[in-house]
Amino acid sequence: MEIRHVDLHRTDETEAWYAALREAASADRVAPVVEERDALFNSLRNNDANPTYDRRAYGAWRGTECVGTALIDLPRRDNVHLAEIEIGVPPHARHRGVGRALFGRLTETALDEGRTVLATEVNAAGVGAHTLTASPGGRFALACGFASRHTELRLMLDVPVLEVRLKELEADAGLRAGEYSLRGWIGIPPLDVLEPFALIHTLMDADVPGGESGRGPAVYDAARVLRIQQRLIEQGYGLVTTLISDEHGDPVGYTSLFVMGGTRREVLQDNTFVLAAYRGRGLGTLMKLANLRLLAEHFPQAAHVHTWTAEGNDAMRAVNERIGFRAVETLHELELALVTSGRG
Repeated sequence: MEIRHVDLHRTDETEAWYAALREAASADRVAPVVEERDALFNSLRNNDANPTYDRRAYGAWRGTECVGTALIDLPRRDNVHLAEIEIGVPPHARHRGVGRALFGRLTETALDEGRTVLATEVNAAGVGAHTLTASPGGRFALACGFASRHTELRLMLDVPVLEVRLKELEADAGLRAGEYSLRGWIGIPPLDVLEPFALIHTLMDADVPGGESGRGPAVYDAARVLRIQQRLIEQGYGLVTTLISDEHGDPVGYTSLFVMGGTRREVLQDNTFVLAAYRGRGLGTLMKLANLRLLAEHFPQAAHVHTWTAEGNDAMRAVNERIGFRAVETLHELELALVTSGRG
């Protein structure tokens, strides 16, 4: 078995590697969400221009057959002590040392880059902490020494939501909302909202539940937000965003959807955030409903929206359940401290 960097200029190699990644990431899961091929390779080929991560791809090969895949994301600006990794082995190639070999290569890469903590995620069917040990990926991560730091539920919503249901939910939330204004857009944020949009991103990152994760909050400015949004569009995502402001015109919350490439049927719910002083007024519901209308108007082929919510985030879970989201699996975030003695 040979482990090497993926040659991004060889179509045969990238096709075999992505097929193995998709097979591994889809096994034993309900309605799996897997990064689209074009978005992934666009990100890898334009790695030098990525201000957020240094992203590298490896494959495990037996002859011309790809039997395992690995990705490592090295943060360039925030949380530079981390190395975020992803390992995938298709079911037919498991229990042959492929995962361990890839894990060893990623660990060496992380240490060479001065990283002190590995972070990874495991998606497991069902709900609850027990799903980690019931999942092949969870058992592998625990065997490698990872410890669970945070869990979130992945919930799924069938779209479009019926108009009569949208109106019912809007009427209920509107009774509590007070004075507010909604502003939505497709793609890049309007220039006049970039600064407040960046500020509310920073406030959100500092507020979002993170469990025991060692990941620190990020700080955003207008230029950084614009670069991130432009990069997502270059990777093939459709961006759907709604901002909500108070009676003075000051933004107090936002929500974003990322429409995946390919058939445009799968949609990722990115952040939904409301400032603490404005919670309990139905603003999160109103933003989500407005965004779902924008989604239906501009991406009528969309079939499912996927969202991730911390199990302890009761307020957002209640919002999602009212709209019609249902839990399909548990996302486990795990970390492993690296032993760095003898290096440097």
